[in-house]
Amino acid sequence: MPERSQYNFWGALRVFSLAVALISCGLGIRLGWDSADPAYTLAILLLLGGVLAQAGINLINDTEDLRQHKAVPVSAQAEKRIILNARFGWAAFALASLIGLYLVSLRGWPLLLIFVLSGLLALNYHSGPFNFKRNGCAIIQVFLLMGVIMVEASYFTMTGRFSMQVLLLSLPVGLLISLLLLSNEIRDYESDLRDQTRTLSVRIGLPAAQLLYWALIGAAFIMTAVYAFWGWITLKELIWLIPALLMLPILRKYLYAEDRSQLTPLSGRFFLVFGVAFLYMVSL
Repeated sequence: MPERSQYNFWGALRVFSLAVALISCGLGIRLGWDSADPAYTLAILLLLGGVLAQAGINLINDTEDLRQHKAVPVSAQAEKRIILNARFGWAAFALASLIGLYLVSLRGWPLLLIFVLSGLLALNYHSGPFNFKRNGCAIIQVFLLMGVIMVEASYFTMTGRFSMQVLLLSLPVGLLISLLLLSNEIRDYESDLRDQTRTLSVRIGLPAAQLLYWALIGAAFIMTAVYAFWGWITLKELIWLIPALLMLPILRKYLYAEDRSQLTPLSGRFFLVFGVAFLYMVSL
C-alpha cells in the first residue's frame, strides 16, 4: 500500500511543475508588457493566479488513486492525506477564481469565457465526461490549457486584445509542457500498464512514447529557429538555448534507463531552462 509519506503536501504540490504556470503566464506578460497599465499589478496578479490554479490541479490530482483503490490500494492514512491535500487544492482554486473575477472586471466577458473553458478542461484531466488522461489525450489537453490558452489569456489581460503572433509564439512552450506530462507517463509506464491506465504512452507503447519525447523537443527547437528566421528573435540570441541543448544527453540517459524516476524532475528543469531563455529572446 502507498504510505502516507507518498502523499505529503509538498510531494502532492509537485513544486517543480509550477514552473509551467510561471513560464506560460510570464510569456504573455513579457509580450504584453509595453501595452499594459498598470503593468506591475497585472503581472503580479496573473502570476499569482496562474500558480494558484496549477497548485490546485496538482493537489487534487491524487484523488484519482482513491477512485482506483482496487487497482492501486490506498491505506487509511494515505486516504486522509489525499483528502486533506484536495481541500487545499480547492482552496487554491477559490483564491485563483477571486483573482480571475477581478481581472474579468477589467477585461470583460472574453476573459470570463477563457476562464470557464480553462476550468472545464482542467477538471476533466482525470475525471468528468472527457477524462483526458484515461482517453490518452492529456498531452493535447495540457498543450492547449497550460500552453496556448494560458499564454494568450495572459497577453489579453495585459493588453485587452488577442494576437495571432502571440499564439504562434506560445507553441514551443506548449510543446514542452506536453513533454513534461509525457515524461510522467513514460516514468510510470509499467505501473500504468499493470493498472490498465490507458495513457497515451500505454496506448502507443514505450518505444513510440520515447520517440515522441524527442519529437516534442525537436519541434520546440525548430520552431524557435523559424521565429529567428522570421525576425521575431535575433539570431545571436539563439545562443541562450545552449544550456538547454547541453541538458539533452542527461535527459537521454534517464529516458532509456531502467529506473526512470528522475526523468520527470529533469524534464521540468529542462523546461525551465528553455522557457527562461525563450522569454528573454522573444519580443513583438
